[in-house]
Amino acid sequence: MLFLSAFLLYKCDDAAEQHDDSSPFEYREVYLPELPFDEGRNLYMNNVDRDWGIWGHNLSKVLPKNASQTVFAKSGNSVNSDQFCFSSEALFKYIEDYIVNNYGRDKTIRFAILPNDNSIVCLCDRCVENGNKAGDASGAVYALLERLTERFPEHIFFSSYYRTTTSLPHHKLPDNAGVLISAMSYPLSPVHTVQEDKFEELLLKWSKYTKRIYIWDYMNNFDDYFTPIPVFDVIQRRLSLYARTGVNGIFFNGSGTDYSTFFRIKTHIISALLRDPETDWRPILKELCSELYPVTGEAISKFLILQEDMLKEKGKALPLYEGVAKASKIYLPAAEFEQFHDELMSLIMQIKDPERTEIRRMTQAMMLTRLELKRINSDTVGCARLLEGLERLTSQGIVTYSESGANIDSYISEYRYMLRQAKDAGNKNLLKGVRLQPLTALDEEYNDISILTDGLIGLPSDYHCGLMLSSATPALRIAIPNTKGIKRIRINMARNQIYHIAFPLSVSLSSEDREIGKITPKALSNNLQRSVVEFNIPSDCKGTLVLTIVRNQEERTMAIDEIEGF
Repeated sequence: MLFLSAFLLYKCDDAAEQHDDSSPFEYREVYLPELPFDEGRNLYMNNVDRDWGIWGHNLSKVLPKNASQTVFAKSGNSVNSDQFCFSSEALFKYIEDYIVNNYGRDKTIRFAILPNDNSIVCLCDRCVENGNKAGDASGAVYALLERLTERFPEHIFFSSYYRTTTSLPHHKLPDNAGVLISAMSYPLSPVHTVQEDKFEELLLKWSKYTKRIYIWDYMNNFDDYFTPIPVFDVIQRRLSLYARTGVNGIFFNGSGTDYSTFFRIKTHIISALLRDPETDWRPILKELCSELYPVTGEAISKFLILQEDMLKEKGKALPLYEGVAKASKIYLPAAEFEQFHDELMSLIMQIKDPERTEIRRMTQAMMLTRLELKRINSDTVGCARLLEGLERLTSQGIVTYSESGANIDSYISEYRYMLRQAKDAGNKNLLKGVRLQPLTALDEEYNDISILTDGLIGLPSDYHCGLMLSSATPALRIAIPNTKGIKRIRINMARNQIYHIAFPLSVSLSSEDREIGKITPKALSNNLQRSVVEFNIPSDCKGTLVLTIVRNQEERTMAIDEIEGF
């Protein structure tokens, strides 16, 4: 989950918190790579490193090595150390000691008092007395929160509207208490949605219980930090809603410390919108780009506005996890992007540092986008040069391009392997471009069966890249035309433990009159993320072939790759 993911426990430094009284929001943060001090100092932005004593699901950090077992959740006679007992006197004492020993009273610090990110709830007698019940820990959490606000009136304590703490308090919270609300249920759309109305209702309900509503919001495609994504119209709409419903704190979850294309521009524009949600960001963007990038700024602002206009015209919400294929249908105009990328590349030798260094890094990152557009269109021309450019990012310390840590080196290695396999197959693959027929329902998000015969195998390290995922139960069945001349069928599969993608349990091939064979997929000896099974087709076999792929139902899904015929 994105909301309140595993952040570190941060310790405050001596920097004073900045304020801008004209903003409707007392807390404002954009979680992207930090700007140089001289550039970021006047943006009036907060920072978890500076302003929070406990941030996210990190309450365990206050525990000593040999913590009392009474701090953990109970159910009957059993103790579960994966969750806390929020009625525990020992837990209160550990938190109290942590605050006294590390923060004192010199400066107001925020503390997130949140359950661990799971569905476990303590049902000991005291927690039940405080209002806990199966699936709901709100009662005990709010009781602890109020004790802490009384003990430390100079600090601010937050609970969350999330998982086991989605019940409203029984009464208004103290002035130095608040709630963190995830905006996961509120689509990232530049136009009105039904979910927007529901989220507004939620915020208005909470406004009756606390003066401190902070929103945990999102501003990135978390599967691809390199492909440009339009967020300004989306964020402006959201901030207008937040301002009128009493929200007074925003944390925009971006790429964190990982490189993200145009992070510098995003930080500036979003900070302006946080100061005034109604401001016209377009002239600000043009002026900013002209200042930051004297030679390339006009091209950059023009393309970013083009993306914003495309998204608004489509009226779609931005998915938080997506590949370039979906992006190209919603907000990435492929032809214009390629022209824009080429223009930046052509200007690099004409510009000077620091613009030159930054634009070179941008264009290298966007080579991943170019490579994906080529892969989607089965175009291998020029890919080697693009891979070399992308590879140069790693020498600059940029090694991942997604929240899950998708590795640039792995992407490059697998892409080159894909190119070699395509070259070796050449025109020998008789199923290239042949339309297969699904005999069982395909997953909604992976219903383009044409990728199985596009002539290019997929990339196991990134499930968006040429793989067709299937959660079919118990099996996926696909009809293959018995194309004249085919003597052998080859089925490629992939797995990725990070995403719970497993090899199928079995793959079998049959024709109208017989079963041709059944095979249990095994990992290749030289590539443990891939499996290949092959079937020889009898010379007298006629009619349609049927492929049956049985899913391992203990795993979330399976990935079917290229199906080839020789």
